[in-house]
Amino acid sequence: MTAQLAATFEQVMKGGPMDLPAFYREARETTPIFRSEAFNGWVVTRYHDAKRVLTDEECFGPLTYGAGSSIIHGRTILQMEGDEHRRKGAILARTLRNTRLLDGVQRDYTRQLADSLFEKFPTTGPVDLKAAFTTPLPLGVTSWVMDIQEAPNFRANYDAIVAAGASNLRGDPAVVERALAAKTELFDFITPLIAERRAHPKEDLLSTLCSVEYEGDRLSDDEIRSFCSFLLAAGVETTDRSLSSLIKYLFVFPELWQRLREDRSLIPAAIAEGLRWAPPVHAVSRGVRRDTEIGGQLVKEGDRVVTMMASGNRDPEIFPDPDAFDIERFAGHPDKEFSVKATILSFGYGRHLCTGSLLAKMEMIECLEILLDEFESAEFTSGVPNDIGYVLRSPEHLIVTAKRAKKATVV
Repeated sequence: MTAQLAATFEQVMKGGPMDLPAFYREARETTPIFRSEAFNGWVVTRYHDAKRVLTDEECFGPLTYGAGSSIIHGRTILQMEGDEHRRKGAILARTLRNTRLLDGVQRDYTRQLADSLFEKFPTTGPVDLKAAFTTPLPLGVTSWVMDIQEAPNFRANYDAIVAAGASNLRGDPAVVERALAAKTELFDFITPLIAERRAHPKEDLLSTLCSVEYEGDRLSDDEIRSFCSFLLAAGVETTDRSLSSLIKYLFVFPELWQRLREDRSLIPAAIAEGLRWAPPVHAVSRGVRRDTEIGGQLVKEGDRVVTMMASGNRDPEIFPDPDAFDIERFAGHPDKEFSVKATILSFGYGRHLCTGSLLAKMEMIECLEILLDEFESAEFTSGVPNDIGYVLRSPEHLIVTAKRAKKATVV
């Protein structure tokens, strides 16, 4: 059975269309931790084991080298721990988790940008919601938060860099080579911006990174460049993939779309369930710091572990009827799923929760509000799109033909 699961996981790593929930279920039920030679490490699939890998810092730590690590950006919050992680995470949180900003200027700008993008949609015929809406919106918002107006021009660079990070479980050298070239180009663009913001800081996240101090010293230029690379890439990936996956499912089951149109209070719960059902990040890689046992399996210091958060999100010990999309599963307490007390593992867990989760949530709410206002229904033009990619996974396109909602006549 272990050999069969390892062979299937090798196919999973290729990121093609396949029934991942069935694979996750088989692994959890038969061999919840198994060895993958293709990854050169262990694969963890049950919820409690996955959560332990994410939180037990004595036994597991950030993967800072090789396939599956995010070190391609440089050293960022992903590689930091302890007091450094807490304090530098707090620097980002001033902008990304500030409720005054989220409920004020950030929401206003997001709605303004979403409206402007929607106005460009064709009034008849098909539109690719991913290319026209779910991708440019988070990139535009992240660029605005950092006040880097030219950042959207580097989308191909972010894609190349991300492909060589956590997603590159096989360690493909050609993928890394492309990423290094893209990173050099991006860093060459960012470097003069750092000098400018150091000299003339403004009210934006890049200025904060350029002016803040840690243990009496400002962040180095290298660290700021790495943070910018990570934030510009991650700011797009999480929201785009989460939103496109949720929209896909809601269009496949139009009764859910109609229910949200009629009861907008369910939107946050639907987003939380979408994150559980089809998370933007299916797995994260960690390094083993000392010999320990997990899931009944001994893992040794220096080993590598990939913890499959998407599998944990479907563990029936935690989530009843886990393969069903329940729009009310988190009704009454959806905000919890975007906090350090979250049950779902989609944004990480505990103090390693994604700092941008609240910004992503706000962006997704605003996008859905517009689409629910404007689209009475929608159908996929060329069949339901497949999900592709691993570790990052979502539909490649969302090409739909929509039935526009009737507008009330103003007398």
